[in-house]
Amino acid sequence: MKRVIALTLTLALLLCGCGARSAPATTPAAVPETTAAPTAEPTAEPTAEPTTVPTTEPEVYVNPLNGEVLDAPFTGRIFANTVSNLADNIPHVGVVKADMLIECYVNMDSVVRCLALFTDIDSVDAIGSTRSTRPMFNSIAQHYDLILSHAGGSAQALADAKERGVENFNIDEWVVASTGASYRDTERKGALENTLYGIGSGIKAYAESQGYPMTLERDYGFDFTDDGTPADGVEAKDISITLVYEKARKETRMVYDESTGKYAFNQYGKVMTDLKTEEVEAFRNVIVMYADITTTGIYHIADFNAGGKGYFACGGKLIPIVWMCGGDKEPFRFFTESGEPLELGRGNTYMAICTPQSPVVCEGMPEQPAETTAAS
Repeated sequence: MKRVIALTLTLALLLCGCGARSAPATTPAAVPETTAAPTAEPTAEPTAEPTTVPTTEPEVYVNPLNGEVLDAPFTGRIFANTVSNLADNIPHVGVVKADMLIECYVNMDSVVRCLALFTDIDSVDAIGSTRSTRPMFNSIAQHYDLILSHAGGSAQALADAKERGVENFNIDEWVVASTGASYRDTERKGALENTLYGIGSGIKAYAESQGYPMTLERDYGFDFTDDGTPADGVEAKDISITLVYEKARKETRMVYDESTGKYAFNQYGKVMTDLKTEEVEAFRNVIVMYADITTTGIYHIADFNAGGKGYFACGGKLIPIVWMCGGDKEPFRFFTESGEPLELGRGNTYMAICTPQSPVVCEGMPEQPAETTAAS
C-alpha cells in the first residue's frame, strides 16, 4: 500500500514539474535600424546678372540762332530785315529782339548798315528804320536761306537777289504795305526814307501769301553751350571794333555788363537803346569776321567762300578764331585756333563783317592785330 502511495506521489510530482516548465521565450525579430536619408542641400539658383539697358540720352533741340532749348526741332524760317545804321537814323526799333545783328559796309565805301535776323518774326511789333537791300545782304541771305524784307533797292541789287534765288520783297511797295507788313512813323523826324518800319506778323503773312515755304530743315552752323566764356581768353570787357574800308572808318564799342552777362552796343558816342522801349541793345556773343571785301560798282561784296580769321568774345573774355564756308548756300562755320568747333553762349549775337585791316582792341589785347587774310 505504501508502495502504491509512493508511486502516486511520484507521478503527481512529475505532472506538476511538467506543468510548471515555461514555453521557451520568443525573441522578437530585430527591427533594422532606419538610417535617415541625407537631406539634399538645395542647389543655389545662379544669380542672373542684371541686364544693362543702354540709356539713350534724350535729344536736345535748340534754336539755331540763339541756342535756347526748345521742346521740338526748329523747322521754321529765319527772317532778315535791313536796318539803317547811320548816325542820323538811330535809335533803332526792334533790334533788341533780333537773334543776330550783322553790321558791315554795304556801298559807296562808307555806308554801314545792319541786317537783323529773327527766328520768331511774329514777336516783333516794329523793326527799322528799314532801308534798301544790298548785294552783301543778298549774299548772307543766300548762305542761310533767309526770307529778306527791305525797302527796295537799285536795279543791280534787286537783280543780284533774283540771281541768287533769295526770297525777298519790298515792304515799302503799296501792294505789300497795304497788307500790314509795314508803316510810316509820321512823328519820326528826318528824311522820309528813315521813317519806314516793318511789322513782324505782317512780314510773315505776306511771305506766306507769296507761297514761300514756312518750314525748312537745314544746318545753320552754330554750336552753343550754357557758358560760352572762352577759358583761355584775354580780358575783354571793353572791346573797340573799327570797321575799315579804304579811307572809311566806323567805330563800334561793345561794353560788357557783369549784371546781365551781355555786351552793350555803343556807337556814335552813345549806348544803343530801343526808340520805343528804351531797352539797351545788348548781346551775349560778339563775333568779328575778317573777310576779303571788294566792290562791284558802288556795292561791297565779301568772298565768304574763302573763309578767314577773326575774334570771338563772350563773358568778358576774347579769343582769336578761324571761320570757313563750304559754298554759296552753306552757313559760316567758326572754330578755335586749335580747330575745335566754336561754342557760343546761349543768347543773341552781334557780328561785324569787315576787312582784315579793321583793328580790334580790348584790355587784354591793347595792340592792333596784324592783318588777317583768308584761312589756309
